[in-house]
Amino acid sequence: MNSYRQSLYGAIIRIVANLVMLAAIFPAMYYASRWHYLPAEATFCLIFFGITVPAWTLAWFLTKKVRRIFPAECQSMVELPGRGLQLVSWRVQEAGCDLLRCRR
Repeated sequence: MNSYRQSLYGAIIRIVANLVMLAAIFPAMYYASRWHYLPAEATFCLIFFGITVPAWTLAWFLTKKVRRIFPAECQSMVELPGRGLQLVSWRVQEAGCDLLRCRR
């Protein structure tokens, strides 16, 4: 269930960030046509990237937070020496060989 929530919330975060990016075009175009003390391209970039860079940074942090709250089946929070609490991915290998055969 956690991997479903993780992928659902991650997808919602990405969709919202993309919508914010799409919506950032409108004020950027508006202010680029109104402000005359800067070139239009500079004004557009200033407004557009001033909105989208913090939005995608927030999306990145929220995605990281969702992964910590809802770890997938092959992930868990582990206390590592010197690094603190870390999200670790793990995978169970096939149990095809027993200890006596593996030591030879």
